[in-house]
Amino acid sequence: MELIPFLGWLVAGLGGGLVWRARRRNAARLEALRGFLRAVADDAPVPQLAEPADGPLGDMQTALVRALAHQGDGLDAARVEQRRLQGVLGGMVEGVLVIDADGTVLLSNRGAEELLALPPGETYAGRPLIELSRHPDLHRLVRWAVSDEGLAHGSTLEVSLGGTGSYVLQVTATPVDAGPDAGRAFILVFHDITQMKRLELVRRDFVANVSHELRTPLAAIAGYTETLLGGALDEPERARRFLGIIERHTDRLGRLVNDLLTLSDLELGRTELRRGPVDAADAVEAAFEVLRVKADQAGVVLDAEVAADTPPLDADRDRVEQTILNLVDNAIKYTPAGGHISVRIRPLPAAEVPEILRRSDAPQYCELVVADTGVGVPPEDLPRLTERFYRVDKARSRELGGTGLGLAIVKHIVQAHGGTLHIDSRLNQGTTVRVVLPARLVRRDEVARSA
Repeated sequence: MELIPFLGWLVAGLGGGLVWRARRRNAARLEALRGFLRAVADDAPVPQLAEPADGPLGDMQTALVRALAHQGDGLDAARVEQRRLQGVLGGMVEGVLVIDADGTVLLSNRGAEELLALPPGETYAGRPLIELSRHPDLHRLVRWAVSDEGLAHGSTLEVSLGGTGSYVLQVTATPVDAGPDAGRAFILVFHDITQMKRLELVRRDFVANVSHELRTPLAAIAGYTETLLGGALDEPERARRFLGIIERHTDRLGRLVNDLLTLSDLELGRTELRRGPVDAADAVEAAFEVLRVKADQAGVVLDAEVAADTPPLDADRDRVEQTILNLVDNAIKYTPAGGHISVRIRPLPAAEVPEILRRSDAPQYCELVVADTGVGVPPEDLPRLTERFYRVDKARSRELGGTGLGLAIVKHIVQAHGGTLHIDSRLNQGTTVRVVLPARLVRRDEVARSA
């Protein structure tokens, strides 16, 4: 009879031991799960979990691992999408800023940073827009965008940013629907319309200038013709003087029309270049023969220096002569008596060839320099010198018979030959025009035959 109580105690002891061991095992598994979750929360290396056991705890471990794996896949997809978005924003020509309702920058691309003249390599997210740009028009646009009316319609504004590089920007502010739980955000897109504005200005100036250039001689011709028909023909001296004036204005109209046609043909590519070896010294001498009398009358000395090792130019001889003629003629007009104009031509070393012309198979180049000791050009006028009809001193240019197209023609001739044109000038010190043209290595007898 004493065996039965002993067996009861034994069974109870074994049962208690099994329960204790199960509790200890479950506690260890729970601690492993806690460590696993802490590592996930801290973005630390995740420890390896044991195989899930049967029962509710094992089911919970399996569900938790699956949920975290699903979340990890979602985070990986989000990171891929973020990198893709950053790549798209970085490759955009337009500048993009994303701001919140308080004007704090949430996201920016390099295009916006360049337009706002911000240093590269810094992080601007989290900084107020007022720290990045204090332009009043830009902040006026932001205030409009965050208003109820701006939220409903969006807004666009043109902003002119000065500084080292002057930009005209079209800024569009659009509200972003980020959901009911997220704060309001706005996308600012910056379109650089500087070039478009400049072209609009050039077009307006061209229309106004060509109308004025045509109207002036036409009015003179019409006026003096009316005077002659009104009775001046009966006075030989007056009639001869009036006819001389009509002839001068007719010649001016002819030069203007010819220059316009020449420029139009060059711009449209209708002028076929008859390229061949051109002796630079002969081209300079031909231009000097035409202009020497004019230079003597103006009291200006012409001087030429062509380096002995200068190869022939690979160019259209007539166009090269026209280039030198236009440049020297322009220099004569703006060089006071006693001044000096020099034309220098030399082969250009490879290290001095402009970057835009450098190629592995590039030919040799020659540099043509026309320098004068004239009145010079103000710095603000230099970028527009090669525009059609652009004159620094309009009255003086017209008095001297200029059409305002000479430098524009030179620019297009040089571009048609695959060369470059650069102008340096200082007020009351003179102007230097540098033209780079391709050269052609041929025998001198071939040059003589082409001439």
